[in-house]
Amino acid sequence: MKKGNVLFYALLILVSSVAMGAKKPPKNNKSAVGNSKWSIGLGMEVADFYSPKLDKLSTFKKPIWFGPRLTMWRNFNSSVALGLDLGSYAFSSKLDDATLPPVNTYNLLYSGLAAYKFNNGYILKEDAAVAPYLFVKLQGTWAKSPVFQDNVNGFGIPIGAGINFKIANNVALNVNGGYNFGIKNNEDHIFFGAGIMVDLGKGKEVAAPVDTVVATPVDTDGDGIYDIDDACPEVAGLAQFNGCPDTDGDGVEDSKDECPTVAGLAEFNGCPDTDGDGIIDAKDACPEVKGVAKFGGCPDPDRDGDGIVNDKDLCPDVAGAFSAQGCPDKDGDGVADAQDKCPDVAGPASNKGCPELKEEVKKKLAFAAKNIMFETGKAVIKPSSYKILDEVASILNEFSYYDVNIDGHTDNVGDDAFNLKLSQERAAAAMAYLTKKGVSASRMVATGYGETKPQADNKTAAGRAANRRVEFNLIFK
Repeated sequence: MKKGNVLFYALLILVSSVAMGAKKPPKNNKSAVGNSKWSIGLGMEVADFYSPKLDKLSTFKKPIWFGPRLTMWRNFNSSVALGLDLGSYAFSSKLDDATLPPVNTYNLLYSGLAAYKFNNGYILKEDAAVAPYLFVKLQGTWAKSPVFQDNVNGFGIPIGAGINFKIANNVALNVNGGYNFGIKNNEDHIFFGAGIMVDLGKGKEVAAPVDTVVATPVDTDGDGIYDIDDACPEVAGLAQFNGCPDTDGDGVEDSKDECPTVAGLAEFNGCPDTDGDGIIDAKDACPEVKGVAKFGGCPDPDRDGDGIVNDKDLCPDVAGAFSAQGCPDKDGDGVADAQDKCPDVAGPASNKGCPELKEEVKKKLAFAAKNIMFETGKAVIKPSSYKILDEVASILNEFSYYDVNIDGHTDNVGDDAFNLKLSQERAAAAMAYLTKKGVSASRMVATGYGETKPQADNKTAAGRAANRRVEFNLIFK
């Protein structure tokens, strides 16, 4: 929450509290504190500045601030008190540098507060032994900086809660705590306090009213509302309707209920709307299924307006094509965009919506695998193979919706480990060349297999030549 908003909510709590606290403070000499005109409190308070800075609760792991606090309340009514606070914090800490003296400092705190008391006769009794309350303060501070001895004035907004535990008539043990939102020259911190709080003045017991003899009132319909106050004296009813009935119990009295024997909603004059579509059941052709007025209270049969009814539409809330069973299909290939690997280029469903590779392209890749030449025993591509690799790059850039595995292979002549390393380096060399020609490296994976995957017999020179190859295998992303 932004600190600027805290002031707004603090004032909102104050205004709300005043609105709720309509009772005058009772004069009761057996109450806990808060029920006389004035209350005063004295106690000690400690503060933890470390936890908010650390963004986790490590209360009192570092040296703490502490000091006395004097509080004065003016109890305007049974719920609300406004008051003043005056206090001070002292702090002492030895620095990490042993050559420097300890830091000893203090500050002064002065604030106005608003408190909402729960022992107000609404929530708890006024003389409750345990009397919790909420509070918000607008707090100013003054301090001298420990190093430069400058006067520093600050401002913060503490909010929190407290409890008064009755220990004698009009005397209570007070505990409280909360969080201070630092606004100016002030730091966020957690604080806790304890002390004694007393009401000033003993109060007076309210004299019990003198019983007077009155005539017994008449209740003809026996609904507990006397005829003199009963708008329907001969029909049993409810107090909330001045003695008139609400037969269906829907909160709308019968005289204003268009459906008096069926429970309904006040917004529909007491008539029901079972499916909650804003159309009363009596006028709803589909009273148990939410619909729209245009279709008599029944659901729209084609919500997305694509000409395919909802029951047959795989995407009933998004306009689509017949060929894709009501789902969007930008390229019109009959494969819905959500399943189409190439949504902008038409292709068959068997190829996930992407164009199939032409036989001519497959032949070019197969030709490249057999005709990319390297320096003997090295991973250096011969210039005579550049044209072939340029054509491979052109194919990969055209079919950008494919990734490619570049696989290097050798014959079985020579050391196995050397052949494996050589095949990996040659596959990587081919990948590096294609990268320079605009093919994204993220689309390619170079792997060497050495002599482990021959495609011809290594016993013949022709077979060994066929096994010395770099293959380009296209795969879907």
